[in-house]
Amino acid sequence: MMYNQEAAKDELVLWERIEAGVLMGFNLASGAGPLCDESMWGVAFHVEANINHTEGGPSEGQDVLSIEAQIINTAKEGFRGAVLANNSARLVEAFYLCETTANAEWIGRAYAVLGRRRARILSEEMREGSALYTVHAHLPAAESFGLADELRRETSGAASAVLVLSHWERMTEDPYYTPVTEEDREEFGEGIDAVPQNYARKCMDSVRRRKGLYVEEKLVESGAKQRTRARKK
Repeated sequence: MMYNQEAAKDELVLWERIEAGVLMGFNLASGAGPLCDESMWGVAFHVEANINHTEGGPSEGQDVLSIEAQIINTAKEGFRGAVLANNSARLVEAFYLCETTANAEWIGRAYAVLGRRRARILSEEMREGSALYTVHAHLPAAESFGLADELRRETSGAASAVLVLSHWERMTEDPYYTPVTEEDREEFGEGIDAVPQNYARKCMDSVRRRKGLYVEEKLVESGAKQRTRARKK
């Protein structure tokens, strides 16, 4: 009777450690997602318990703490792998509300600068009693670096911009998209690098490269064109 009570107590402690390990693995995975090692948003996991009863329980010399450490690492990798399993992982980028002011002579140049930076024009209005135009647009935060300098350079200092953080937006492009159908393969080619216009992939690789993470990319474009310079005798 005493043996059964001790075994039940040990099993209860083990299950508490397993639950704590899975929860810690979830916290680690949600705090550093598989795309850019950034926090994940809007993700839910459905965890099912799969119990395999074995005689003797944990092996000899294996304490509960070491089991919990293994569970944490396994749960973290499992959560991260589940995000990529159904090809639904997407990046989220910040957007500024950009208010650009310029006169009628240079408003076209200001539009050109905003267009090159993937800005979405919201409205344009003319200030009463002046020749100045005010353009409101949503500008991706990644495209905002150097905006003021480019506006001054392109408009000879006649345009200026004010940026205010507006919202976060989910990218629609799949950073891991690869051509699957015959039509896509004929148009883009094969492999991850076959879709050069995938902006989500470029953003993800840029962040991973800056953080020192692994980046899947081609280092040799045309191996047949490589040659070794002959040694002069």
